[in-house]
Amino acid sequence: MSRLISRRALLATVSAPVALGLPSTALAASPWLKAESRSFALFGNEGEKTLREMARDLEDFDGLLRTLHGMGDAPPARRLPIYLAPSRADFKRVRPGDQNISGFFSAGVGEVFAVLTAGNDSDVALRVMFHEYAHHFMMQHAPAAYPSWLVEGYAEYMMTARFKGDVVEVGVTNPRIGWLRGQIWSPFETILGRRALTGERADISAFYAQAWILTHYMMSDPERLKRLAAYARSVAAGGDPVALFPQASGIPFADLEKTLKRYMVALPGKRMPRPPSSALNLTFTALPPSTDALILENQRLKMGVPTADRPALLALIRERASRFPGDRFAELTLARAENDFGDRAKAQSLLRGRIAADPTDVEALQILGWSCMLQARTEPAQAARWLEEARDHLAAAFKLDPDNPLVLYDYAMTRRGEPSYPSDNILNVLLKAQAIAPQVAAFRLGAVDGLVRRDRFEEAAVLLQPLINDPHAPPERVKAWRKQFDDIVARRKPAATSGGGDKDAVDG
Repeated sequence: MSRLISRRALLATVSAPVALGLPSTALAASPWLKAESRSFALFGNEGEKTLREMARDLEDFDGLLRTLHGMGDAPPARRLPIYLAPSRADFKRVRPGDQNISGFFSAGVGEVFAVLTAGNDSDVALRVMFHEYAHHFMMQHAPAAYPSWLVEGYAEYMMTARFKGDVVEVGVTNPRIGWLRGQIWSPFETILGRRALTGERADISAFYAQAWILTHYMMSDPERLKRLAAYARSVAAGGDPVALFPQASGIPFADLEKTLKRYMVALPGKRMPRPPSSALNLTFTALPPSTDALILENQRLKMGVPTADRPALLALIRERASRFPGDRFAELTLARAENDFGDRAKAQSLLRGRIAADPTDVEALQILGWSCMLQARTEPAQAARWLEEARDHLAAAFKLDPDNPLVLYDYAMTRRGEPSYPSDNILNVLLKAQAIAPQVAAFRLGAVDGLVRRDRFEEAAVLLQPLINDPHAPPERVKAWRKQFDDIVARRKPAATSGGGDKDAVDG
């Protein structure tokens, strides 16, 4: 397409679950590996061969998206982590309440990552991952206030990619076609104006299926694709996604369903050369035995845990971590849990021990910095001292990993109570965190807040806009963002020239 809030609130994720069934048979226990390609970091215990094949498919899918959108092949600032849960039961260790989904993408403060249920049906697994990565790619490279139907329709369209030898096929088929052939369609005036995950199950099925076939139709012809891009820009600028569509498609609503049903009979897909693979040189790292016991719980912690679930999860992590005394991963997972809803003093002791053993441990430095920030809230009389210590740890982490968006964001938040907030340097830190991980609402909102405080309303409006049509955000949050956007628009004026300062600097 065309180009503070408590930590509990900031840990809310923008997740896009896909209801596609995968076999629930658990895999045989085997060592966990980390496989790193140019754009991805895969974590799983399926063996090198499986991880290598998945890495190649994912890298080739990334190459396909870049080819279709005329983009270069510069590597991303950070690899996207993908965690392969060995079975559906293991998947519920991350998302206990989800019964019918097999994969999700989480863009929370803790980490931008995806989780996928592994199993015997690799084709289904890849469809889930392609759908989720299409969301990630769109927000990373072309964030805008797209209509919800197009966000999901585009992901549904791209998830049909099939790599066969030296050829890739896109749009040849989709499981949604069965629904379209056997069910009564919803009016497109409803589909075009609604959000993705609202209504009854039948309404959601209709939304995804009809959004897919409509996107397929609009993307199958160069002229229609141009009109779709113009439509997307108009909606992003505040236009009505329903009222603008007949002109974009050239079809009145009364004829749209009939036109698409005729189109669906032939369903012309795209066939093109397979992009050159960039996953030929993978790096494999063997992970410690503690990984099997705690890696999925660690990801759950990064998303935030409901209050009612915390005691049981904390007890489980304490018990499992006790099996691995002195193990770095076990201690960091335990420290994360103790820090957020357990014994914070114990967490800080564990973290200081890890840093003493390895002063280059970025994750330990970041968690300890956050712990000091929490301590500043609970001890307001000592807040200045705790925030100063937090800055020391976060500045050390920055020097080791200058492209870590959470380190950048947390450092900026330690300055938020200062009269001069945000300084030129801190505003640049906020903007850099947002640029590295634009999928994270908290990073985007932090940059928006900083811009507004500096009277840079035009830039603030542009950054806030993509959140307004997020198809998965709760309606009340979207309503608040819309009001914030309208307030900014009412105040905006030509953007002032930004001050100096090192765009990447975090003061020690």
